[in-house]
Amino acid sequence: MGVTWWLTGAFVTALINAVAVLVIACPCALGLAMPTAIMVGTGRGAQIGVLVKNAAALEHAEKIQTLIIDKTGTLTQGESEVTDIVTVQSISEQDLLQIAASLEHGSEHPLARVVLNCALQK
Repeated sequence: MGVTWWLTGAFVTALINAVAVLVIACPCALGLAMPTAIMVGTGRGAQIGVLVKNAAALEHAEKIQTLIIDKTGTLTQGESEVTDIVTVQSISEQDLLQIAASLEHGSEHPLARVVLNCALQK
């Protein structure tokens, strides 16, 4: 704007030209910048282990106010583990773990294997 104003001496013409450039350039810049920013962001997230299913999921994530996650270790270590054993009444941790392992013995579920491994280690 300043160059046009300086060359022509007409402030109104310089202002109209500056606004025309902004109106034409900005939608194009936004049209290029947004997909680029999303790709860079999801690419960087993938490098550190954060995967996004699709763009719609990413858009919905912006509106999240509360996130509830399980504390099995799947988010921090990539595999589940038994961290605490809470007993009731007069049963010991070892007895409770033995009962749980006995119940999970025939199962192929990943969490059943975690319980079995924990029982074998204790």
